[in-house]
Amino acid sequence: MKQANTKQLILSTALDLFSQHGYNGASIRQIARKVGIRESAIYNHYKSKEEIFLAILSEFKSRTFSEKILSDDLLDDLSNPEKFLRNFAERLITFWNTPQERKFIRLLLMEQFTRIGNKELSTTDYLSELRKMCLLIFGEMIKTKIIKQHNPSSIFKIVNMHIDFFWAAIKN
Repeated sequence: MKQANTKQLILSTALDLFSQHGYNGASIRQIARKVGIRESAIYNHYKSKEEIFLAILSEFKSRTFSEKILSDDLLDDLSNPEKFLRNFAERLITFWNTPQERKFIRLLLMEQFTRIGNKELSTTDYLSELRKMCLLIFGEMIKTKIIKQHNPSSIFKIVNMHIDFFWAAIKN
């Protein structure tokens, strides 16, 4: 059990350091020091810094928005679109505001379009499942005549207009 805990602690610590200093700015030595193990002990769990980074990507990629955000009670609100959209937005923002997710998003933005190993980081990949989920939800709302007929993709343009309005209201 200690082995698994150490492995997870290495990932968590690496995410902290990568999100603060970027991939190239963090070292195996820093990760080991912060975990409280010898540098050589990291290699019992991971072959390289690249493998640690790819494990972090894999962990975040395997988590799905739908698992974290959609629930039966939220889906029950589909018949009340305003309530559904408010609750959906609240859950999404709450999810993105968790410490681990914030670190990952920061890392993603810092390293966007960087190729590490065989992976290139991109926000498009990170958000693709959310986009598909929204297209499905809005498509169903159109089908059941809850909202006006629109190409579901054009709804994103409408949402962007509201985001622009919201941003103008809250920025310094």
